[in-house]
Amino acid sequence: MNPNPNIRWISQSSSTSNTNYDAAAVPALTSIEMEAIADRTIERYATKALKRNGKGVSIVWFRNDLRVLDNEALVKAWVSADIVLPVYCVDPRLFGTTYHFGFPKTGGTFSDCLCRNEFKNRKFFHFSAHFGVELFTTYIFVVVISYRGILEQGENKKLFNLLPISALRTQFLIECLADLKKNLMKKGLNLLIKHGKPEDIIPSLAKSFQAHTVYAQKETCSEEVNVEKSVSKGLRQVILQSSSTGPKLQFVWGTTMYHIDDLPFNTSSLPDIYTQFRKSVEAKCEVRACIKLPASLGPAPSVDDWGNLPSFDQFGLQPHEAGSLPTFLFKEDTLCVSKGMKFVGGESAALSRVHEYFWKKDLLKVYKETRNGMLGPDYSTKFSPWLASGSISPRYIYEEVMRYEKERVANDSTYWVLFELIWRDYFRFLSIKCGNSIFHLGGPRDVQLKWSQDQKLFESWRDGSTGYPLIDANMKELSMTGFMSNRGRQIVCSFLVRDMGLDWGMGAEWFETCLLDYDPCSNYGNWTYGAGVGNDPREDRYFSIPKQAKTYDPEGEYVAYWLPQLKRLPKEKRNFPDYLHYIRQVVPLKHGNAPRNFSQEKAAQSRRSNFGGKQTRSYRP
Repeated sequence: MNPNPNIRWISQSSSTSNTNYDAAAVPALTSIEMEAIADRTIERYATKALKRNGKGVSIVWFRNDLRVLDNEALVKAWVSADIVLPVYCVDPRLFGTTYHFGFPKTGGTFSDCLCRNEFKNRKFFHFSAHFGVELFTTYIFVVVISYRGILEQGENKKLFNLLPISALRTQFLIECLADLKKNLMKKGLNLLIKHGKPEDIIPSLAKSFQAHTVYAQKETCSEEVNVEKSVSKGLRQVILQSSSTGPKLQFVWGTTMYHIDDLPFNTSSLPDIYTQFRKSVEAKCEVRACIKLPASLGPAPSVDDWGNLPSFDQFGLQPHEAGSLPTFLFKEDTLCVSKGMKFVGGESAALSRVHEYFWKKDLLKVYKETRNGMLGPDYSTKFSPWLASGSISPRYIYEEVMRYEKERVANDSTYWVLFELIWRDYFRFLSIKCGNSIFHLGGPRDVQLKWSQDQKLFESWRDGSTGYPLIDANMKELSMTGFMSNRGRQIVCSFLVRDMGLDWGMGAEWFETCLLDYDPCSNYGNWTYGAGVGNDPREDRYFSIPKQAKTYDPEGEYVAYWLPQLKRLPKEKRNFPDYLHYIRQVVPLKHGNAPRNFSQEKAAQSRRSNFGGKQTRSYRP
C-alpha cells in the first residue's frame, strides 16, 4: 500500500512495480542464532582468575573497538578500578566531509552541497541521479541506496534532503553500538552514549565521576591522533579531589594481529616491501593470545541518563518534511538493501560470521581458491566491515584459524586468511612510519606524476557509467551495498588512475564515503599502491579490463547481475557489448586496441587531455 497517496512510485520502464528485497544477509543467521553464538563465544573467554587491584572509577572511551571480547582497554579499566564507565562519543566530525573533495563521510546530507558548486573552498562534484537527485522539468529522480525510480508528486517538485550512500555505514555503526550496549549489559555494565566531541565529553565525565584513568585504543592517523591530543589537553585541566594530578589517559594497542611492541624493528624502520615485513614478523614474532574476560564487569556506575542510540534524523538523513519521501524505502526504520549483500553490524554478527564461514559452511579450507570471486556472500570471509569497526579482534580470527587447522585441516587457504590479516597489519604500521604522506598526491615517495581532476570523467566512474561493464558493475555494487570485492577494488582503482588518468585521491575519498569497511590505513594504503605512489616502487601494476573480465567473470554473471540490461546478451558478449546494447565508453584503455566508439585520433586526444595537466592538492596539517 502506498503510504502517501500523493506520491506514485514508477519503475524505469514506466510500469508500476514493487522493490524485491532479495539481498543476502551476512551472516545468514537469525538474531537469536547470532546472540547464542556470541554468548557462547564470549563465555569461552571468561575467567575467574582475574582480580581487581584498584579503587575508584575508570572510563573506557570506545572508538574503533566496539567489542567486549579481546578488548584490552575494557579489561584494564576493570582491573584498575571498582567501577567502570564505558562511553561512546558520537563525534559530529565523523559525519562531515572528506578532506580534499568534500564528499560526505559516515553520514550527513547532500542538500547543502547541491545548492552550490564550491564546498569548503574545494571543488564539489554534483551528485547525479545514481546517488542523489537530479532536477529535470518534470521529474525528480531519487536514489535511496539500492533502487532507482521516478517520483511523481502532483503539482509541486521539491529539492529534498537526501539519504547519502554513506547512510549504510551509519546504519552499520548504529547496529554496532546497539550490540555493544547489549553485550556490556550482559556483563553487568552499560554504554553511555553522548553526542559531541570527545575533547569536550571525556574531560567533563572524568570530572563528574572523579575518574582517575581513561582507557582507549590507540589510533595512528592524523584526524584521530589530533582528537587524542585534544582529549589529553582537556584532562590536564581536570582536578581530582583525591589526587594532586588530573586523570591519566592510557592508550592500549588493539588494532592489529601482531602487537606493535612485538615487532622486530621500530615502525620508523618498517620495511618498504610487504614481503620483507611479512617474512620478518612470521619468523620472529608470535601473535598474543586474546585477553581473558572476568565473569562480570559490573557494577555499573549510577547514571541518570545513559543516552540513546544515534538515529538517522540526527545526521540529517531524513527529509525535512514528514512524508516527503515514500516510507516504504525504509523497513521498520531500517534502510533496505535490495541486491547484493546486507551486512549486519555488531560484535554478535561478527563472531557469528566467523562461526558460519569457518565451522558451519566449512569454507575456510577453500578460501584461497575462491577469494578472487565477485558475486555472492561466500567467495571470501567478508570479515572486513567488522574489523574496521573493531567489532572483532584480528587475534580472535587468528585463534579460530589455529583451531580450525587443528580440528579440521591446515592448507594454503587457512594460511591465506592470515596472510591477508598481515597485509592489514602492514598498512596500519605503515601509517605510523609515513604519517600524512599516505594522503598526499605524491604518496610516501613524493612521486611527481601528472593527474587530471576532470569532473565528468570522475562522475562516470563514480556513477558506474563508464561504458565498461566490469567497472560499472563494481561501482554499482559499491553504491548499493557499501562493499566491493578485493579484485574489484584493484580493477576500478587501476582504471581510474591508469586509463582515466584521474587523481587517485578522488577515488580514495569516494571509497571513504561509501565503504562499510573503511579505515584510513587500509584504504589509503591500498590506493597509494594502486596509483604507483606507495612506498614500494615495484607496486605499479596495470589491470587489463579484458583480461580481468575473461579471468574472473568469463560468463558475464557478475556484470549481468548488477547491469540487468546485459542479461539478454550471449554470455561471451556481456563484458564486451557494442554501443547498441550498452552505453559508450568514456575513455580508451591505456593498453590494448582503441575501444569500438573511439577513433584513433579521438583516443589520442582523450589521452593527452586526461594526462595533460598536473594537479596539486593542499597537504593535511
